[in-house]
Amino acid sequence: MNHITFSDQSHTQILTMSSRDISELTGKRHPDVKRDCEVIFTELDLDMSKFAHIYFDSMNRQQTEYALPKDLVETLITGYSIKLRYQVIQRLHELESRLKPKLMLPEDLPSALRALADTHEQLQQAQFEREIAVKTKAHISDKKTATAMATASNAVQENSRLKEQIGQSKRNATTLSVERTTGKKYPWKPLRDWCKSHGVKPLKIHDNRYGKVNIYPAQAWMDVYKVDLFALFGKAIS
Repeated sequence: MNHITFSDQSHTQILTMSSRDISELTGKRHPDVKRDCEVIFTELDLDMSKFAHIYFDSMNRQQTEYALPKDLVETLITGYSIKLRYQVIQRLHELESRLKPKLMLPEDLPSALRALADTHEQLQQAQFEREIAVKTKAHISDKKTATAMATASNAVQENSRLKEQIGQSKRNATTLSVERTTGKKYPWKPLRDWCKSHGVKPLKIHDNRYGKVNIYPAQAWMDVYKVDLFALFGKAIS
């Protein structure tokens, strides 16, 4: 339940702690910890949706938790007893110490692959732009230009493959990846029924929670929910 995440712009590591983890450390009920978080969001005029995350409880029901950065964790526990504050602060120090020795990827495989794909894309785009700048200034040969273009093309293909691995591409997508991107819920059964009626067998990818999950084709998303996967994910990998 502890989190070490990447910021959207720089992919730098950001230490966060979940409301469930705080609940476990302090012995407080998770609904009560969530209520305390919501009071802070209201008082500080913060958009609570930016901190909300979905998880599934022991009965496989969808629930909400909050992932708080260090400053909000410290703000939250100000009103707790000395013993409870100490326990939470000790856990924060433990998490911070993990960040210092080496770079850490997110703990779950989909997040790690997503971060890797995005970083890979940025590095390859920067390399491609440098090649174009050299071409313009030094009038490099057609052969070198072709090599630079081929390198960029290979980078796009590799990034597309990584996106496909996490079920988030313009060709296929999991329900979870579309829900995370759009903020809406999409039941999987209508997509499964579409595949059956069209003689299509959905592909499967690894998922830490369920082992394997289906990724449904773009046409199924369009026909069933009017969701255009290319509009959602195509720009990032095109």
